[in-house]
Parts: sequence; C-alpha cells; structure tokens
Amino acid sequence: MDWWERDAGPTDLSNGVMLCSFCHHMIHREGWKILPSPNEVWFIPPPHIDPAQVPRLGGRARFELREDRAA
Repeated sequence: MDWWERDAGPTDLSNGVMLCSFCHHMIHREGWKILPSPNEVWFIPPPHIDPAQVPRLGGRARFELREDRAA
C-alpha cells in the first residue's frame, strides 16, 4: 500500500484501508506497513514491536472461519 502523500500513491478506494482515527495515527507514528488485497488486509509490525515482522491478518477476515484455514 502506498501512503498517499509520502509515496505519491493514488487517492482512491482501491488503495485504501478503513481505520479508526487512533489506528490511523498509530500506523504512521509507529511505522507499521499495510498490505491490502481484494479480500484481506495484512498489517506488518515495525521491528521494535516484532523483530521478525510477521504479518498479522486484520479486518473481518481475521474473524471468519475460512476453508483454507479450517482445522
């Protein structure tokens, strides 16, 4: 995901993720990265939070039981 101002990313819905104000500012302040796809949003923590920077699934998909993740 390109930050609109910093990376000159497009300002459109296909390049956006809905966040509350607190999370929006935390993403910028702490240096998180966001990898959106049509169906999922992955949040990559900065090294000072997770040195391995393991992506974390966000959004509704995090709470839905999907066939490819069923036990």
